[in-house]
Amino acid sequence: MIRVAGCLGTDTDFDGVPYQNTWPGTFSNASQDALVHPSPVQFSSPLFNGTSNYDRVAFEADLPRIEFATSPPCQRHISNPADPSPGSGCVNPPAGANFYPFYSTTTAGGHCLWQLGGRFIPGTTNSFGGSSAAEFGPLLPLAYPQSPSKTTTLGPTFRFNNFRNILSSNPCPA
Repeated sequence: MIRVAGCLGTDTDFDGVPYQNTWPGTFSNASQDALVHPSPVQFSSPLFNGTSNYDRVAFEADLPRIEFATSPPCQRHISNPADPSPGSGCVNPPAGANFYPFYSTTTAGGHCLWQLGGRFIPGTTNSFGGSSAAEFGPLLPLAYPQSPSKTTTLGPTFRFNNFRNILSSNPCPA
């Protein structure tokens, strides 16, 4: 029997598959990469109502929301309340990570597929800038309503909780 410890409360660190060069496509040598890394997860684009392709896509990562335990911490409060330097410390890839996975496209059987990993996955047709920073884009300011019981200042609170990049089209229709 192997005992496995569990988590209580919120799991605030980056665990699970590590944010290191352990993802498919992180080694430039394809043969070496295939020896030590799994194959990338591949999937087709979803369809609207099961029949129509979406006109455009967006890449989004909630790294600012989960970076508060990093050093330096992500200052994600823009206003109500405000941090001294909103956006400072909010980084992609996360602090302490050598790598953060991103999406790319490939083709199989004449169909476009999405895949997750690094920029050296064999057969990649589009790597959207070749890094998570390029793909997921800039910080996205978001407005949240406030509960009157939690603040004396009326109005919404504005925060950076995501990086987001919206493409003007769908580069990988199903």
